[in-house]
Amino acid sequence: MNLIEKFSIFLNFVFLIIQLFLMGTFEVPIKNVFFSLFVPLIILINTLFFFYWLFNLKWPFLLFILTFLIGYNEWNLFYKFPNTSFKKSGSVLSVMSYNVRLFNKYRWIDKPNISEEIEKLILEEDPDIVCIQEYSNEVAPELNKYKFSYKYPKFTKAEKSTVAIFSKFKIKNKGFIDFQNSSNCGIYIDITFGKQDLRIYNLHLESFKLQQIDSLTSSGFSKSFKLKFDEVSNKQIDQIELFKKTDKFNNNPSIVAVDLNNTQFSETYKILSHKKNDAFQTAGSGLGETYNYSFIPLRIDFLLSDKKFKINDFKVIKKNLSDHYPIISFYGID
Repeated sequence: MNLIEKFSIFLNFVFLIIQLFLMGTFEVPIKNVFFSLFVPLIILINTLFFFYWLFNLKWPFLLFILTFLIGYNEWNLFYKFPNTSFKKSGSVLSVMSYNVRLFNKYRWIDKPNISEEIEKLILEEDPDIVCIQEYSNEVAPELNKYKFSYKYPKFTKAEKSTVAIFSKFKIKNKGFIDFQNSSNCGIYIDITFGKQDLRIYNLHLESFKLQQIDSLTSSGFSKSFKLKFDEVSNKQIDQIELFKKTDKFNNNPSIVAVDLNNTQFSETYKILSHKKNDAFQTAGSGLGETYNYSFIPLRIDFLLSDKKFKINDFKVIKKNLSDHYPIISFYGID
């Protein structure tokens, strides 16, 4: 074994250990708020190492298998093999979450009729509940199939990004969560499905406002960006705490649709998903990426639910009508 191979093994080993820490396999007192964003990239590097060693019939491929087994639970947050063993049950309620980026109001996508295309997608999927982030009252489709809806703010305000919930079921109660010093916010509705009263939340947490040109590996990457990342993450955690104060007075089982603007390996995700089921982790398959950002498979949109719900299915709809992909989950309610 030559010097280059020895160094490659050492480098691969270091990246695998870093991966385990950033994925949360090992608990550490330091919160890796910023570096959690790099998990997909590190996994990609380690996967390339694995196939290189395997192709050349070199023993270091076992390192990848060992760390995979050690961090198996965390891998389920990143990649899911299709699971056909669990049983589907109950009356089914379908919920969609979709950041529509103002229905392409400012022509980010050079394509006409994006609003109509999004409406067509929603009507084809036909979910019972549709939670929309970055809603625009000016260019939004009618969605007449949904008799009930709640939007906040009702009228466009320059300082607030509108969120909306459309429902096939009568809204019994509704409210908003106004995040302080932020353009984002959250709302909720209470409905009755069958004989069960339910609450649906739609949250849009603070954004990092990443652009495609903001490559995480570019020479322009700086310490100031890291500081901004940490600041926004801390603000997201404050917004979750405000959500929890609202939810404290809710006695009904709930489903949370959220554009988290952070990954499944972040402290933000861990706090919000505590004691809840992640629909992708339970019933999804593949990488589950929801945000179209270069070649990095980022999952920043989630459907979380109380343990009372049985998750029958989950899917990401890969249509380029926004910078986000819509996600939909099917809940079994006994």
